[in-house]
Amino acid sequence: MKAILLSLIACSALLAAPETVSDFSAPSASTNSPAKLPSGPDVLGVFEGRSPCQEIVGLLSATGREACTKIKWRLVLYQDPVTRAPTTYVLGGFMWRNPPRTGKWTIVKGTPIDANATVYQLDPDDPQGFLSFVKADDNILFFLDKDRNLLIGNIKHSYTLNRVGR
Repeated sequence: MKAILLSLIACSALLAAPETVSDFSAPSASTNSPAKLPSGPDVLGVFEGRSPCQEIVGLLSATGREACTKIKWRLVLYQDPVTRAPTTYVLGGFMWRNPPRTGKWTIVKGTPIDANATVYQLDPDDPQGFLSFVKADDNILFFLDKDRNLLIGNIKHSYTLNRVGR
């Protein structure tokens, strides 16, 4: 009986132990309060999510902490308020805590499984591309690898960014 009780306590402690999180300190990144999110006609959207860490570190050829298990992301896509053409982005996460990464983004078409898919590509002038996302709908973006294939998450985290605020 004592062995079972000790096993249950040990399992509970493991489940309650905090995970190592790569967080970022972009403006109002620690809150989901719509009042603090960027908004206006120049904001296409604000997207947040958590992805596995080590896979992204490898994809970006970056160096990461071994203990990193997930990355918290916030992506703000800006557009021209009149033409709605892509302009700039602000990305917070793993390596871009303070300041967040900024750059230009564009919209391109096609993935290996859908020639008509809408793809948001960050830093299109970078020959390797930086990060790309396929637009599932107006509220959901999925991470793509360098060949524009969907990245597959794990039991705890997905490669999905969801729109926050409105």
